[in-house]
Amino acid sequence: CDAPVAMVTRTDDTKLNLIAKVGISRTSVLIKESFCVYAMETPDAVMVVPDATLDHRFSTNAMVISGPGYRFYAGSPLIDPEGAVIGTICVYDHVPKQLNQRQISSLQALSRQVIAILELKKVGEQLHNTSMTDALTGVNNRRAFDLKFEAEFARWQRTGQSFVLALIDIDHFKSFNDSYGHAAGDEALSQVAALFQRHSRNYDFFARYGGEEFVLILPGTDTASANKTLEKLRLVVANHEWLLRQLTVSIGLASADLFDDKKQLLEVADQMLYKAKTQGRNQTSVFATL
Repeated sequence: CDAPVAMVTRTDDTKLNLIAKVGISRTSVLIKESFCVYAMETPDAVMVVPDATLDHRFSTNAMVISGPGYRFYAGSPLIDPEGAVIGTICVYDHVPKQLNQRQISSLQALSRQVIAILELKKVGEQLHNTSMTDALTGVNNRRAFDLKFEAEFARWQRTGQSFVLALIDIDHFKSFNDSYGHAAGDEALSQVAALFQRHSRNYDFFARYGGEEFVLILPGTDTASANKTLEKLRLVVANHEWLLRQLTVSIGLASADLFDDKKQLLEVADQMLYKAKTQGRNQTSVFATL
């Protein structure tokens, strides 16, 4: 369209976000100031405004009478596969002009290409989320933990900002499954996961490690603070009103600043979990050097 300003917009509550742009620095436009809101009302056509100063809808618009001083606008709606208008692809110019049919068709074709790209991105994000999420409990899965654990350990070695690793196991879960069945066991796993997710700090990382075992990474936390946090979480589970049988968890934790190898850190946290279980369960065991 040979215009100096072009953008792809996505609708928000009170504004249009500019997700791609050329010739403009701002990142959003208020809906009440936007030309695009009118283009979105005609989803089957490209809206062309040859001269905004002669159009009663825009002649007093702030983008026309001040600031950038736009005169020309053309916009094609972005329509998702469900038929919803989610934004526009549009161009502006500082001088009046017209578009020929070829240019109008090109703008419509571009809008379809933008939708295709956005849908591919959406599918990619969904696949990524699925690959990182435990299907039963909805929390992070083992793969997500492995990536996070490696990143946190590398950061600890690079910056000196340590973290605490905690392994969590549901006590007597096998007998619970044997007594009440796998469906009840699955529900118990989901409820324990939900309790930890709800009561953990928003910057901690919680994941299902496997079976009835979960893991929690507490960044920027020393052992004493982590122990207090985990004790609170343990009591949340112990004091929860369970329908079939009271459930508790055992927890083992170790701090990264005591280890040079992440495998050893994981092994020691597991040893602390084993210690908590052999010493009576429903408790937290903390690794500490003499």
